[in-house]
This record gives sequence, structure tokens and C-alpha cells, in this order.
Amino acid sequence: MASLQKIGMFKQLSNIELAKLLGKLDRRTVKVGTVLFRQGDPGDSLYVIKHGKLELYVDATSGRSPQMISVLGEGDTLGEMAMLTGEARSATAIAATDAELYIIERETFEALVEDLPSLSTYFIRLLSRRLTTTNEQLMTNKELTSQAIAKELDDFPSALVDLLLCCSPFPRISSRWLAKQLGIDMKEALENEPKIRRFIEEVDTSPGWYSLVPDTRQVMAEIATIRYGHEEILEQMSEMLDYYEAAQEWEAAVELLGLSGRWSEALEIVDRVKSSLDADSHIRLYKWLDACPPEYIVSRFERLSYWITRVEPHAGMALLDRAWSEHGEHYTDEQWIATYEWAAHIQAQLGRHQQSMEYLTLAEAKKSGTGSSSWERAPGSQLVQQQLARGQIRRLAGSAGGLFQRSPLGVWIAAVLVLVSLACFHYVDPFGGLSRSAMDFIGIGIAAVILWIVNVIPDYIVGLGMVMAWVMGGVVSPEVALSGFASTTWLYMIFIMAFIAAITRSGILFRVSLNALKRFPRHYRGQLWGVVAGGILLNPLIPSSSAKVSLGVPLARTLSESMGFSSNSRGAAGLGLASMIFYGFTAPFVLTGSYTNMMAYGLASIGVPINWLQWFVYALPAFLVFAAVMLVVLHFMFRDVRQVRTISDDVLDEQLRLLGPWTRTERIAVITTLASITLLVLQPLHGIDSAWVMLIGFAVLVVSGTLDRQAVSTGIDWTFLLFLGVAFSFAGATQELGITDALSAFLGNHMALFLSSPALLLSVVILISFLVTLVIRDDPAVILLVTALMPLAQQAGIHPWIFVFVILLATDPFFFAYQSPTYLTAYCSSEGKAFTHRQGQQIALVYAAAVILAVILCVPYWRWIGLIS
Repeated sequence: MASLQKIGMFKQLSNIELAKLLGKLDRRTVKVGTVLFRQGDPGDSLYVIKHGKLELYVDATSGRSPQMISVLGEGDTLGEMAMLTGEARSATAIAATDAELYIIERETFEALVEDLPSLSTYFIRLLSRRLTTTNEQLMTNKELTSQAIAKELDDFPSALVDLLLCCSPFPRISSRWLAKQLGIDMKEALENEPKIRRFIEEVDTSPGWYSLVPDTRQVMAEIATIRYGHEEILEQMSEMLDYYEAAQEWEAAVELLGLSGRWSEALEIVDRVKSSLDADSHIRLYKWLDACPPEYIVSRFERLSYWITRVEPHAGMALLDRAWSEHGEHYTDEQWIATYEWAAHIQAQLGRHQQSMEYLTLAEAKKSGTGSSSWERAPGSQLVQQQLARGQIRRLAGSAGGLFQRSPLGVWIAAVLVLVSLACFHYVDPFGGLSRSAMDFIGIGIAAVILWIVNVIPDYIVGLGMVMAWVMGGVVSPEVALSGFASTTWLYMIFIMAFIAAITRSGILFRVSLNALKRFPRHYRGQLWGVVAGGILLNPLIPSSSAKVSLGVPLARTLSESMGFSSNSRGAAGLGLASMIFYGFTAPFVLTGSYTNMMAYGLASIGVPINWLQWFVYALPAFLVFAAVMLVVLHFMFRDVRQVRTISDDVLDEQLRLLGPWTRTERIAVITTLASITLLVLQPLHGIDSAWVMLIGFAVLVVSGTLDRQAVSTGIDWTFLLFLGVAFSFAGATQELGITDALSAFLGNHMALFLSSPALLLSVVILISFLVTLVIRDDPAVILLVTALMPLAQQAGIHPWIFVFVILLATDPFFFAYQSPTYLTAYCSSEGKAFTHRQGQQIALVYAAAVILAVILCVPYWRWIGLIS
């Protein structure tokens, strides 16, 4: 029985890719004699033989019985021609034995071919071989038989028979060689014996060269082998190659070696003589190498570099994919840079300018020493695909726009508003008890917010510019302006991002999710609960909403395909939206659910620290309310889902088997993560600050080799950490300048109506957060809201943690797609095939209601435990 790894079309895939692919395949068992499809049927699926044999037949003419053209066995594929060409089935497939098949539907097939260049290469080679074999078999069976040709040869003079048999091993033969070796003048022979034109002809494109007629060459070669034996045939070929070498007939030599399958020798000749050939000779020579298997071309980097510019673009990308897979781990930095630049050039030729820029970005990263050329357990091409896939999702999520779209006019308006803000607050008389420095600080802050809204300049550059303006304007001292970079919270963020890098670079997330799904029933409702359980389980372990969503939604998409749900169907949307909510939008309920939690916590400057266990206990009732609302609504929105097929236990078992045993790196990453979270939970007992707990875990990951230098440099978002340091400094500067006290007094005077009712006040905070995210999204929105609204907490007698928690819940709404990076990551990671934006907007309204309801219902609980006075 053929395992998935041994099937030709899947050999280039990693174990993780194989495990994910397996969930998309349907399996079917057929009895001997079953007609799988008939010639002329529409081709809507491809079959891979896991066990057994199938026979292919074509209809014969003149009322004769169908002709068998092939017998396929374990690991073979069939039905791909109809899938690739869109034409009807070209043959009838019948089970010769009991058989078990993998079935790949058209939609899945097209996605695989598009995403995995190695599969494109496989099918090109497969089709070439199959077409050649089929045509030869059909022509031979139809027109010629060995007996008929042998009978014709009996009527020829023995010299001419020797001539034809000597020609048969070779695709073409030189008249000069015939004259030298056999003493035969071919022109005279053709004039004197016209009958041999039935068997031999002059090559039109190469005067002086002759070849056997294609219909007869195979039969002639068989007769020659019988008459002379294999050893003499091989000796003749060796002599012919020596003749080609002496006569410098390189094209003929390469053609002969290629047709004989001796590609290494053919390429050795090309490597040796290419520098002495003119352009036309290059073209003719490379024509004979079109069928050369790519593994021979990519085996040497110098050969690849010569070849890559001489093939058509799609073939060039297939070669690069093969090179990265098989030899990437041995490439130097310079060679990686070269391959990235070739890929960028090829993508530009294909009109894929964004992909071209992404490859150039990889090249620049490698030049600067921040790129990575290896990935544990992942071949080079898979690393490249992972890097590009993550980059593509980030690009789509980051460029989804906002309430205000980028335009030259918008940029100019923003620039004017920035100058107006700076000038107004500098020259207007201070008010509300603020100092001149505080006024300048507010003017600089509003200017930064304007730039964040238009999103023309990266967030961290705006933040660093703000710090520079504070210091150069004399607003605060350099020590205060950079104080955020000296906080333990900032260090904590570094370490927590390192944990993200260690976990997401392996198959841990996928492995944990599969184990969660395996423990739930195989129908839609059961797997929906499995998705929910997987999200809840991973939430405290992975401090990144984007990382969790980019795993959970594609996994739900795979499950929906396994159940036979079409794209954006009710079943697919139910699973996809459930995974989006419980993998991505439950992050605020645990301290380690997202690094944004710690960022907001640090901005709040809470006097008495909140540990992991306290955060969990404080948020637990809100989570239960939130989860109950979301699950009830998901149940009613996507009720009566009609499941086409069930997920087999064998499929999940096979997926886990493909992942293999836990690696040393995975074990260390999981044990270190769990140990660190345990220490965070037990903080009331040992009293060690969270930052130092994470430092210990970080040290273990580095010392054990789980995190190397490249992983630290590329897996941690250092630009975001720059932005975050500025944000922490921002909070410190507002206190230094007395802005916090002034803002507290102002809000207390103007929001007195809401201060008497915690439920009403927190509802207002949620609504303000929803409105702010219409113009500012993601972390800048959290920073602005925590800084501006935190003074209200003291006025209302509410613990600052509640404000942080409520703001975290309310700053990721997705009424409009651009509002939420988490939502966009979920949507893009499934290529829009899990759910539609309309379905997402419906859930967004439910999400908003669930947040408001969870917060209001928890007010009595928070008052009971002393968080509200």
C-alpha cells in the first residue's frame, strides 16, 4: 500500500504540508470491475492509487473491442489530463483489482498546482511521459507489428538491412559516418533502393543527417537488440559518441544521451562546450534538453545560474523551487541572494510585480544579514513559501486601507494638519492648568495621531520622530523620552515575541489542533466544538492573535473541505468564523493571549501588578458569557448544515503519523512555554516579576539551540518594539508633564453623568473604542485609548485592569473589514474561501453585542471581588 510520502506527486512536500493536504483528500474503495469513469465523461477529479490496480482502455474504431493502453498501480495518478486541459476523459478506467483511491476535486487540485510549483513540474513531466508512451503504443498497435516489418526486411539486401538496424539505436545518424563505417552512400542507396524510404528519411532541419521513420524505429531497435544483443548495441553507442566528440557534433551527442536517459553525461557536455558556442548553437543545443529532469539541472548552482535565463518563466520558477527544496540548505548567502533576485526577475516577467517585490525584499534581508536560509525540518523552498505566504497575508491585512484611503491630496491635507497642530498648541496660551511643555506635547501627539490615521509613514518612524521632537523641543528630558525602553514590560515583550518565534516555526500548533479535533465527533457539530476547544487550548500558549488565526482558519477550511462543504457555504462559514473568534478574538481573556495585552497593561502604569492567575480569574466570567453568546448565535446562524461526507478517523491518524514523533526542538519549546506559564500562574508564591520569568524561558530556548541568531533577528518584530518603547515613554511623559492629572480633572467634570454607574461608564468606553477604530486601528488605537481614558478609572473607583481589559476587547471590532488586523488575517489566510465579508459583518454585530453584554454582566462580579468600589 502506497503511503502518502511515497507517491510521486507528493514527494517534494514536507510532513506538515502532507498532513494538511491529507485533510483535503477524499478516499474511495472500489471493487474489481468497477468503472471509475468512461471515455468522454467530464473530468472533474483526479485519482491517486493508494492500493490496487486500474486499467485504462480507449475505444477502438470499426466496431472492434476497446484497446487497453495502460495498467496503473500503487502511487500512480490518473485523470490529470482532463483536469489540466478541461477536456473530456480520454480513456475509460476500470478497477483490475479491489482498489483504494485518493480523490482530489478540481478546486483543490487548482489550488495545489497554483501554490506548489513542484506539483506543476511533476504534472508536466507526467503528461510528457504518458503522452509519449500512449502515442507509441497506439501507433505501434495500429499500424505496425514486429512480424510485418521483419517480413518486409526479408526482401531487402543484407547490406541495407544492416544499414537500417545500425541506424535504429540512434535518433539520427550522419551520412559521413555511414560512409566511413559501412561504406554506404545514402543518396545512392535511396536512389537505387526506393523501398527503403519506407523506413529511413533525411532530417529536414539537418542536411546530411538521416533518421528512421518514427513508426518503425522502435520495432527496428527491438530487432537489432535481438540480433546483436545489448552489449553490442551499447558498444555501438559508445563508438557513436566518440565519433560525435571527434567531429564536435554536440547537438547529436546531447540528443542521443538525452533519449537514452543519460542526462548527467549530456549536461557534462553542455557545461564543457557552452562557452565556445554561438547564440544559434545555444538555442539548438538547449532544444534537446527540454525534457531533462530538473534534478540534474539544479544539482550544480553554476549550471542552474546558466540555465535559469534560458528557459521560459514558469519553468524557471519550477527550477528554483526544486533547487531550494533539494540544495537550499547548502547554499551560501550569495547564492541565496542570487536565487531570490532570479525569482524577482521571473515574477516581473510574468507580470506579478508584488511577488517580485517580495522576492527582492528577501534578497535585501539576506544582504543585510537578517534573512534565513534554513528552517528545521523544512526544505528551502518550503521556507521561501512560508516567508512569502506570511508576507502576503501581512501585506493584504496591512494594506486593506481605512476610513481614509491614501491619495496625494490626502497626504497634503495631513501634512497641513500636522503643521497646524504643532503651531496651534505652541502659540495658544496654556489652559486647564497645563504648562507650555505640556501644550507642545499635546500638539506633537495630535500630529502623530494624524500621521497614524493616514498611514503614509510607518508607525515606528512616526513614534521615533515624536521622541525626537520632544527632546529637540525641550518638552521632556532624553531620560524621560526614552524611559519606555528601560521598563521591564518592554523586556517582557521581547521575550514573549521570542516564544512566538520558537513555537510558530515548527509544527506544534498544527499538531495540538489536530489532537484537539481528534477527540471530538467527526460530524459538523462535533468538529465545531473541536475548533472551539483548539482555540481555547492554544490561546494562553501563543501570545499572538495573528499567529493563532493564521493557523486556525486554514485548519477549519481543511476540515470543511474534508466534509465536502463548498467555499463560503454555511458549513465552511460556520467552522471558519468559529475558528476566527476562538483562535483570535479570545486573546484579551488571558494575560499571555496576546502581546498587546501586556502592552496595554504596561501603559496603564498600574501600581499593584496583576499576575497571570489574577488576570484569568478576573476575566473568566466575561469569557463564559462571551463564549456562550457567540456559540448560541453560531448555532442558529448555521443550523441545518448538510454534511456531504464525514471525516474518517484514519485521516486524522494518518495526518498525525505524517507529522511524526515530537522533535527535540518541539519538545523543548513546549516544555519551556508550559513551564514559563506555570511560573507566571504561581507568581504569588515565588514573587518573581513576569519579565524575569520570561527571560529564564528565553535563555533556555537560546542555550538549547531552539532559537538561533537568525530566528531571534527575524522572528522578533523589532520595528514594533521600537514603536512600543515610544508608547511606554509616551505614558511616562504624560505623567511627568501633569497631563494625566489635567485629563482626569477634565473628564471628571464632563463625564460626571456616567461616573455614578460603572456599567454605563464601561459601555461608553466600549462605544468610544468602536468609534476610534474607525480611524485608528490596532496598537495605536489601544495606546491612545488607554492613555486618554485611564484617568476615568480612578474617578469612578474602578480598578485600572478593568479599563485595560474592556479597551482590549473593544479595539478589534470588524464592522468594516479594514478595522481589524485579526479579521483581515483570518480572511486572507483562507483566501476568502472560508466565509464572505457579509457573513463576517453579521458576526461582527454579534461580537459587539457579546462584548457589551459580557462587560455589563460582570460588573456585579467585579464589585464582589473588590475591583469596583
